[in-house]
Amino acid sequence: MWPSRQEPHESGVRSLVHGDGYTSYRSLAEAQADPDGIVVLEGDDGGQIYLTVPASDVRCSDDRLEELLREIDAAQWKDPTMAQVYYERRPLDGIVSGGMGGGEAKGRLWIHGRLQDRAARIASVLDGSSV
Repeated sequence: MWPSRQEPHESGVRSLVHGDGYTSYRSLAEAQADPDGIVVLEGDDGGQIYLTVPASDVRCSDDRLEELLREIDAAQWKDPTMAQVYYERRPLDGIVSGGMGGGEAKGRLWIHGRLQDRAARIASVLDGSSV
């Protein structure tokens, strides 16, 4: 059962798993203002974590992050209604709860193993060098 207090910018999975220890933000700028802010791209309503990256390392816009998510999801899960970009505070244990093994948030870009063939493209979008 999902927490009744869940806001649209909160991950249902991580809100449930971390409870009061879960912090999410409404925008990339808010996450970038937190030294522990991260960006999480996921599909399947949290059933697959595509990538995590420190918010401070993201040089592209919120809109470009959404485009990247759609591109990844179209190749992986293929249901854009279940794909989301979340801006969160990094969990103390560095584990981003979710399906397919979850993800890691340990101060660097983490990309799910199924996406390693797209790693260079993903990194170029995140650093703002790809349009």
